[in-house]
Amino acid sequence: MPTQIQTDVASALLKLGAIKFEIDAPFTWVSGIKSPVYCDNRMINSDVEVRNLVIDAFVSEINRLHPGTEVIAGVATGGISFAALIADRMNLPLVYVRQAPKEHGLKKQVEGHIEAGQKVVLIEDHISTGGSSLKAVQGVRMENVDFQGLVSVMTYNFPIAAKRFQEANVPFTSLSDLDIAVGVAREKSYLSPEQADSVLAFRDSPKDWWQG
Repeated sequence: MPTQIQTDVASALLKLGAIKFEIDAPFTWVSGIKSPVYCDNRMINSDVEVRNLVIDAFVSEINRLHPGTEVIAGVATGGISFAALIADRMNLPLVYVRQAPKEHGLKKQVEGHIEAGQKVVLIEDHISTGGSSLKAVQGVRMENVDFQGLVSVMTYNFPIAAKRFQEANVPFTSLSDLDIAVGVAREKSYLSPEQADSVLAFRDSPKDWWQG
């Protein structure tokens, strides 16, 4: 059963339009995958009420799962704004993590001051296949810190992401996920039962879902 926080976050994102469903005219991701769902968490920053709900949820989950966290790290670029707000709320230092080290200047992947041994939580806006998140995790771990885990606003619940995180020994959680969003969308009549089933079929096999 979803927690109240998970349901509240999904409901807020749906109402805001940050989570969009298009079954018959799907979205095309950068990877070329045709998707019936698109999650634009950048919209959260523009709505004060939803933003406060999400940041409150982040702080609650970090305190519950990773007590003693010393540094908040944001994945560039989507996770930076959330990480900054969380760090400010928790009165903690902030760093951000690129997908790869810069090729010029100081050639850093982690920007900001971080010390070996510090307990670090990584913030992401959403998780799809997990590939970009793992690059950021690797960058944080290269700093010889005590990596605590990854927390995101949303995850599509792709099996490949869970497999990758397990293989890389990455603790991860999300404030909400696609299954919960679909359940709320059905309850509020954003999706018909047939449309909901189609979205969940995409979750199980994203590359094979679109036959159009």
